[in-house]
Amino acid sequence: MAATTASSLQTFDIIILGATGFTGKHVLKQALKFFNNNKNNNLNFNSIAIAGRNQSKLTQTLNWATRPDPPPSIPILIADTTDPTSLRSLCLKTRLILNCVGPFRRHGEPVVAACVETGCDYLDITGESEFMDRVEIGYHEKSVKNGSLIVSACGFDSVPAEIGLLFHLKQWVGGCLPYRVEAFLSAESEKKMVGNFGTFESAVLAVADLKEMRLRRDAQVIKRAKPVV
Repeated sequence: MAATTASSLQTFDIIILGATGFTGKHVLKQALKFFNNNKNNNLNFNSIAIAGRNQSKLTQTLNWATRPDPPPSIPILIADTTDPTSLRSLCLKTRLILNCVGPFRRHGEPVVAACVETGCDYLDITGESEFMDRVEIGYHEKSVKNGSLIVSACGFDSVPAEIGLLFHLKQWVGGCLPYRVEAFLSAESEKKMVGNFGTFESAVLAVADLKEMRLRRDAQVIKRAKPVV
């Protein structure tokens, strides 16, 4: 009997997992704007759903993301990162899981595993290097075999830095490559603390994993392709 894959049962183009979190609710808000602005264009993205542990909180988040307009009829699905069966069921319903559940060191790998198993594509907002290394080591070969794209580091602390670097590269003489890149960020807020608890927790866990990550990289467990010069 053939294995069931996401492509054979999928109902949605994107499911946002963890839509009630600090970042997840903003991802949902922007995703809805994208779908509304491009619904008449031929982008092959037609349907979206949100998922998480709490139906009531997901409903509240959907209302928040669309106010003052009434919320659209978007399916609300229940899934938990501690329940592999619920994650697999989620992956079978969609082309892409957009994962906003952190810290990823604790909650990310089960979602990746479910996506890889079912051939569903995976996108996340993490900036946690240890998690990304672990996923690359553990799931690269199987993800290639099953046709599952695993893409991390698409959040605030990653994409703007890369866009800034690409902009500067275009200003340089052709053929030049940077030896080192440094980025600086300043933030202004009326609050005493800029950020949220989830970001702080991820930072603490990153420091805790620093030694292990350095040992793994020094041992060259991860074989990455070098840039063509």
